[in-house]
Parts: sequence; C-alpha cells; structure tokens
Amino acid sequence: MYKSNNKPTVIILCGGKGLRLRPLTKDIPKPLVQINDKPILDYILNQFIKYKFDKFIIATGYKSTKIEEFMGNNFTSLDYDIVNSGDSDIITRIRDSIKDIDNDFILSYGDTISNIDLTKLIKYHNKDPESVTVTSFPITIPFGVMEVTTDNYVKSFTEKPVLDSVMNIGYFFFTKKYHHLFFNHNSFVDVLSYLAKNKKLKCYKHSGIHITINTIAELEYANKDIKKIYN
Repeated sequence: MYKSNNKPTVIILCGGKGLRLRPLTKDIPKPLVQINDKPILDYILNQFIKYKFDKFIIATGYKSTKIEEFMGNNFTSLDYDIVNSGDSDIITRIRDSIKDIDNDFILSYGDTISNIDLTKLIKYHNKDPESVTVTSFPITIPFGVMEVTTDNYVKSFTEKPVLDSVMNIGYFFFTKKYHHLFFNHNSFVDVLSYLAKNKKLKCYKHSGIHITINTIAELEYANKDIKKIYN
C-alpha cells in the first residue's frame, strides 16, 4: 500500500483496446503505440517524472503483459504498480487502482500527451482543495463555420473558430476525501456529473500543447508535432 506523501499518486488509464488505431493495436495496447520511436506512455511518464512525481499506478487491461514488459525494461527505478482489471470499464479500473492507496491522486489518460505545467496545476487545485480539478483544452473546429438565416442567406462566416466550450484532457486531481464516489456511482461520467451538479468540479485551463491519439490521423499529427512538447 502506498503511504501518504507530499505528491499525489499518479494513476494512468492504459486498459482500452484502441480499436480506432487498428491494425497498430492488434498486438499492442494503445499506450505503447510509438510516436517518433517512443511509446505514448513513455512521454506521459516522463512528463510526470520531470515534475518529481514518484509514485505511479498503471491501470491496464488489454494486452497488459506488453505494458508490464515495457515498464520492467524501461522504468526499473520507478515506484509503480500494474493494476490489471481485464476487460472492464473505466470506473472499475479506477476502483481497483485506489483501493490500496490512502492519499490524493492525479488521474490521466494513457493516450493523452501534454506539456502541462503540473506545478501550476497543483497550485490551482490547492486554491480550492474542497473541489476536484479537471484539465481542459480549447476546441478548434478545423473548418469554416457559417451562420445561416431561415431563408438560407449566410449571415456570418468564421474560419476555424475556437469554441466557448472546452474539452476534457484528463489530469484530474482527486483528494482522498472523494475516493468513495467511485464506489457510489456506476460510471466515471456519473462521478463527474455528480461533482459538477454539486459545484465541486473546477476547470484548470491548459493552453499549451495537447495531443490525444485515438486515430491514425491523430497519430500522424502527433509524429509531426511531438517536438513542440519534447525537444
């Protein structure tokens, strides 16, 4: 069991099947898909290590043995546990991951890379420690967007607008007091909805670099832009 310390435990969700990245994920889990000859998980871990995080849980399922081999070959000095929940949903992976920890945790996705300043994230969270913090990123529509009148005249045209809404990119900060929510609700979305309804979910707005790899097209983008995050 992990003991409480100054840094929260990092939980990285690495259990999905990555179906939209087939055939790349036929034999390996999505977090091990490579960007410029390094797995996605390598980038994620090193971002946390850069900020001196020192305790990790890798929440696996699909092709778990591949991740176990990768960690054993590349992060031998890291304090980590592999928690294999098999073919299950996200909330089950989280439940299995937190049942043996007694401290705060940061929850991240195993397909999302960012140059987020984790020191600033923690400082932001500590301003309102009674809430859960989720990190967001602006949504840009990659097309020209038109407003059209009822009689089909174009009223306005905006090229690749940035929406007022933002996307969830993970990096959730949960304090220990909220562990029970994962056992009181049926899905991760239900947990977040409960927190939002009760005004206990705060948004940390990240405006740097963010890459999520769900499709082959996004992987191609990541291969071009990864140096913007890691020179």
